Amino acid sequence: MNHWTKEKLDFNDIQRLMARLIEKVSFFQGLTHKEVQKLLESAEKCTFEAGEAIVRQGSTGAFLYVLIEGAVTVLKAPTPSDGKRPPKELARLNAGDCFGEMSLVDRDSRSASVLALSPCVLIRINEMACWNEPVTSAKIFHNIARTLSRRLRAMDEAFVVGRYGD
Repeated sequence: MNHWTKEKLDFNDIQRLMARLIEKVSFFQGLTHKEVQKLLESAEKCTFEAGEAIVRQGSTGAFLYVLIEGAVTVLKAPTPSDGKRPPKELARLNAGDCFGEMSLVDRDSRSASVLALSPCVLIRINEMACWNEPVTSAKIFHNIARTLSRRLRAMDEAFVVGRYGD
């Protein structure tokens, strides 16, 4: 049974999170306290139990998720031409990591599923909140580009090692 809860962040939640997010989460790097506070005012706190799907491959969504507590796995399902092979784990993410940034950039369907490995607390940020202020938007876009670049480099390395051995 899938069951998750969401709630608006209250003032105390926002105050507790701000410094931690700016310091530890690459998505918020370079943002001021005021810019982070503005993003968090429209954000939602979501909780998921272990085994629950947070996002599903192929679904649409305009949210970025920041993992505050817990761990998740990112799974890519095989294409129909791959037969009945099981999904492939692309990554494991922990507190401070984010996912969903690709949907903010390309507005395409989700490229992978994300499942909770343990009880999780996440912050869910709506796409529109990210693009309201031009200066903040530029910083966010730069941070997303940095995250995608880092992940692409890791995938390139994994591909080369997997294809040619070590």
